[in-house]
Amino acid sequence: MLTDTHCHRINPGDIRSIYNILINDDAVTLPQGRHIFFSAGIHPWDAGNLRSVWLDNLKILLNFDQVIAVGECGLDKNSPVAIEKQLEVFEMQIKLSETLNKPLIIHCVGCYNELINLHRALNPKQPWIIHGFRGKPEMVSQLTKAGMFISFGEKFNPESVQATPVERILVESDESEMPLAEIYLAIATAKGCEVRELVTVNDIFGFE
Repeated sequence: MLTDTHCHRINPGDIRSIYNILINDDAVTLPQGRHIFFSAGIHPWDAGNLRSVWLDNLKILLNFDQVIAVGECGLDKNSPVAIEKQLEVFEMQIKLSETLNKPLIIHCVGCYNELINLHRALNPKQPWIIHGFRGKPEMVSQLTKAGMFISFGEKFNPESVQATPVERILVESDESEMPLAEIYLAIATAKGCEVRELVTVNDIFGFE
């Protein structure tokens, strides 16, 4: 079974979805369907409006078995929120990831050096997954050497896929309408491997 590491749309029933719940409102609901799991987090663009009830909701959600990851969360140089505030909210979620033993799905734009330094300083035990990576292969090398995983979607740099060890590659649809099977095939073709070799997500989340 194919797994969508990060999505904002529910996939057909023959695909395992990790559906992203953004905590940016006082009320939260979980969509229903077959083979649906969830990640939950506070996006760096929402960090400036953080309310205590959001953190309460996030902690409640993360205690559900179906909510298997923290995020998306992270750092974004284009966000109007001050980087200091983004870091504060991000580090709160890193602590939740470590305390609850759930992987971290990261949104990072233009802050990779800060991210690598933070990973080095905190030495987290849980996997850090960079979602929707479109950057250069040189950055892939730094991220994977630091121990992080790279999730690619519909739009990706083929050279970066080639530079990523197959055991560090994950696949996502994000907000794309492209069928997930086609995204998997495109990434496998760029990597020069079979689709069936792209199973890192199963190892991280314990899927069979």
